[in-house]
Amino acid sequence: MVKTLDARTSQGSNGRNILTPSFTNGVPLLFAQVGLQVNNPGTSVRTLFSGIVELTANDLPINGNLVIEVYRGLGASQQLVYRAGTVVLANQFFSPCVFSFTGSEYNVPNSGSGQIVYSAYAIFTYDPLFSVSNVRLGPESFNATIYSDD
Repeated sequence: MVKTLDARTSQGSNGRNILTPSFTNGVPLLFAQVGLQVNNPGTSVRTLFSGIVELTANDLPINGNLVIEVYRGLGASQQLVYRAGTVVLANQFFSPCVFSFTGSEYNVPNSGSGQIVYSAYAIFTYDPLFSVSNVRLGPESFNATIYSDD
């Protein structure tokens, strides 16, 4: 039997307002973080997560890249558990770029603190020869649910 231990959402924007700070070329931007409570877990702890990021890059002269990275932990103790990306097309017709993702982590190690933290970063990269003004539009959110067997 599976039991849900906790579920959380971190929402930076529902899509109604422009977000700050905006992206800096190639610099990871923390856009979401959740702390999942893990009390009396059974065996086989696993996490399912999903999210969405939207940006505009109307003046992008050549294609860029948007990468999402999800880490377990805080600060220097972070462990990369998921990475996915998409091409941001240099075409106003395809802007804004909406990127949604779903991932999971199996056999999550037990935390001595009773909490497991997931941090989600977005990295926007493009040719540094060009100056690109881009905007984090939203919606921008991250959802995580942690489960275990009884």
